[in-house]
Amino acid sequence: MLYRTPTLAPVVVYGTRWCAQSQLVRRYLERLGIPYRFVDLEEHPEAVAQLRWWTGGYASHPTVYVGGEVLVEPSLAELERSLMRRGLL
Repeated sequence: MLYRTPTLAPVVVYGTRWCAQSQLVRRYLERLGIPYRFVDLEEHPEAVAQLRWWTGGYASHPTVYVGGEVLVEPSLAELERSLMRRGLL
């Protein structure tokens, strides 16, 4: 079963609490005041199936869902461009 991304949060960060890049993305969103949902892959292993489907077999993190767009291990510049395209920034 695929993990369903909630429609209430236009931004969802899939990662782990120990991943430095996941934490960097979360802090960046918080600094910008952008609401997001964090899905910890260790607490929600069923979400790994969704990541593998999106990425062609890899459970890379962070993977960020931004209003229908999936970003795999994005740089902050890539994330910013995606947020701007979606009118979130």
